Amino acid sequence: MHGRSLLLIPRSLERSMAAQLDVAILPASMRLRLTGDMNALPRAVADAAASFRLEPSLADWLSADILELARLYRETTRAARLVVRIETIIDDACRLFHTDNVRFRLATTYRGPGTQWLDTADLSLLAEGATPTPDSIRRMDRGWIAVMRGGKAATPDVPALPHRSPPIAGSGATRLFVAIDEALAG
Repeated sequence: MHGRSLLLIPRSLERSMAAQLDVAILPASMRLRLTGDMNALPRAVADAAASFRLEPSLADWLSADILELARLYRETTRAARLVVRIETIIDDACRLFHTDNVRFRLATTYRGPGTQWLDTADLSLLAEGATPTPDSIRRMDRGWIAVMRGGKAATPDVPALPHRSPPIAGSGATRLFVAIDEALAG
């Protein structure tokens, strides 16, 4: 993450798993928060995936993928302990563009529209209180991985990345979203 506000990794989910996620009945507004190191997370993530009552093969795949994301985050940021959030979202969640009060955040969306962000060149829009134009809003595709710089790692030359949840209230869409942060002591 040296010298950049965003590490973006485009990827597609396995077709069969994406299809299963699309038809899975997910609990509305479920929010799980798991904290641990790479020794503790495998069991916690597997238990969390099971709590969604997914088909066993889908739960196993989701657990394995989330653990790969945790490894990527740890390797990218050198964090020893992680916080993994697994959420279903049915509303606009974080509807305003904002930056996070973390060093870095990994985000991905397994179902529904992906996280939106503004290029750092458009930061002046937020500073002036202006509403970003549709052309200035970028969106991750489903499955893409973003590691975003937060306020705790921002510098004048490399600012935190402003982002938000996509507006979905009233659309009937359900997002399955995962965020990974560094677990801070205390």
